[in-house]
Amino acid sequence: DKEIEPIHNIPSSVERKIVEKLKKFEKAKKFRNPKLNISDLSVQLETNPKYLATIIKKYTNKNFNSYINELRIRYICEKIHNHPEFLNYKISYIAEDCGFTSHSTFSTIFKSVTGISPSVFLREEEKSHSLKNLN
Repeated sequence: DKEIEPIHNIPSSVERKIVEKLKKFEKAKKFRNPKLNISDLSVQLETNPKYLATIIKKYTNKNFNSYINELRIRYICEKIHNHPEFLNYKISYIAEDCGFTSHSTFSTIFKSVTGISPSVFLREEEKSHSLKNLN
């Protein structure tokens, strides 16, 4: 049986600061760092891993890894959508670009976030891009 951890009483001022810093972290696309872990991020955000994990859970309803992985997938989907040259890249390159070191991990997480595999996503984007060029 796993122990249920009590929710930390984080002062609201501290919570607001961490949320603001998380937004900046997202805007700066720092989630693309493949070596990123919760300890490193809490150091960057000048907080502790427990507070950070609690706040991520509260605001996104996800654990740290799911949060980061979803940011990476959303980032790469948007990038492929806005930069059609990405349609020509290998999936391993695309995976690396958004912060994954493993092609298979990327594919698994991509599918769990979007509901389709990266190759299907690329095919769909290619189709919609071709249609845009026809109009």
